[in-house]
Amino acid sequence: MNTNYNDIIDIILTLNCDDDIISNIAISGSIVPYLIVNKGSLEYHSDFYILVKNKKIDLVRQKLKKLSKEYEFDIISDSKKHSKEDYGFKIKYETTTVGFFPYSLIDDELTIKTYAINNENTKISLKKKIIPSIKKSSVIRYINFSKGKIRIVSPEFILADKETREKQPGNPTNETMYLLDKICDPSVLKVVRQSISDTKVKIITKDMNKKDYIQIIILVAIIIILLVIAYICFEK
Repeated sequence: MNTNYNDIIDIILTLNCDDDIISNIAISGSIVPYLIVNKGSLEYHSDFYILVKNKKIDLVRQKLKKLSKEYEFDIISDSKKHSKEDYGFKIKYETTTVGFFPYSLIDDELTIKTYAINNENTKISLKKKIIPSIKKSSVIRYINFSKGKIRIVSPEFILADKETREKQPGNPTNETMYLLDKICDPSVLKVVRQSISDTKVKIITKDMNKKDYIQIIILVAIIIILLVIAYICFEK
């Protein structure tokens, strides 16, 4: 698949236009080392995601709903809608899907919530990762971007996290791992690796809200009724 580097840059630039959004998010995934060294990427980054401060996730959601009316992206799924619990939401721009996931870092304990929906759209899995003994400076950094600064997840955290999932298909590529290793602080990486190795994961799987299906059925029924009425009026 062709690179989606330019699309990712477009997304970040769009988010950067809103102070309430950009000040409460941190860019993550294999795109980060390319942003740090200001280098274009030729690969497709399927793991691009954004962490959002837990207390600000609903603010960011509402802001993006408004922005979606102006820019060419759509909110394609929302954990709050499907499960009544807030584990984030996802948008799609061109061929790139971006997850916006809530996180909190309190008393050196990092909590990240994510979710996934099965292929049949009948089940939603809510995942909570709890990473102990980790400082904010080891997780969140600032880098120059465009005409200002943006928050990113640290290369040390991304590398250590990817090392635990290196046998999974897709990202990271060898070039990404090389870049990450090159820019990481070895002393910070050592500490982060230990914290990530002690990660606790909790996963809850629920049925998708039936209310969604009922609303769809009602909407389809209304459309059919309107078409029938229009047909009858036309025949007259």
